[in-house]
Amino acid sequence: MNLRDVPDEVYDALAVGAAARRQSLNAFVVDRLAEVAQVLNVADYVASYEPVRGTGVSLDDAAAAVRDVREVS
Repeated sequence: MNLRDVPDEVYDALAVGAAARRQSLNAFVVDRLAEVAQVLNVADYVASYEPVRGTGVSLDDAAAAVRDVREVS
């Protein structure tokens, strides 16, 4: 994979990340892209999710609860 038009500081950060994980730059970038693709799929799921009716819990309420738990951990 050729990385083009990538700012030097981004390229350097990717290279450092790859070296820290003992991966080639290519393998490291592919792994990071795979993670981004999963997040995109999760975002699509969340955007389409409709909470169960009658619970009084909105999607925003649920997201806030998850954020609260993450901050405590």
